[in-house]
Amino acid sequence: MSTELLICEATPEDSIKLIAFLNQVGKESHFLTLDEAGILMSPTQMQDYLTQILTKDNNAYFLAFIGQEIAGVLHITADFHYRIRHIGDIFIAVSSKFQGYGIASFLFEDALEWIEEMDVIKRLELTVQKRNKAAIHLYEKFGFELETVQKYGARDEHGQLIDVYQMVKFF
Repeated sequence: MSTELLICEATPEDSIKLIAFLNQVGKESHFLTLDEAGILMSPTQMQDYLTQILTKDNNAYFLAFIGQEIAGVLHITADFHYRIRHIGDIFIAVSSKFQGYGIASFLFEDALEWIEEMDVIKRLELTVQKRNKAAIHLYEKFGFELETVQKYGARDEHGQLIDVYQMVKFF
């Protein structure tokens, strides 16, 4: 098994592996908005979605591969409307199998470099559960700051309403 980390932008050819990865992490983590239901996209729908992303200057889907296996993803989404196309939103997930190796940091480094090169995103947002201390530390390390607390912004694995932080980084 290869231990070399490769980070690249997702292509339509990655759709089957990406769906499998997202379905897997949805079951693994109680910290994601994605849950046991999974991504609910067919391979064709995912191919079409990834094709569209590749044509946009304010959307990106980064994949972290260890060998042929997706170890983590970082997805930046932004609207096409002129007045808000500068606002990006981040989804990041690393498989439990690969956590603790700095993969999320490498994904962030590549994504932030891409944002600076494209020079479109000026505000980058994310939502994180208040109890997810490791993720909050990572986001602060990359310059995100707490903007607000969303009371009852999510449910935990027991169905209890929990608070989430809205964090932001400006460029």
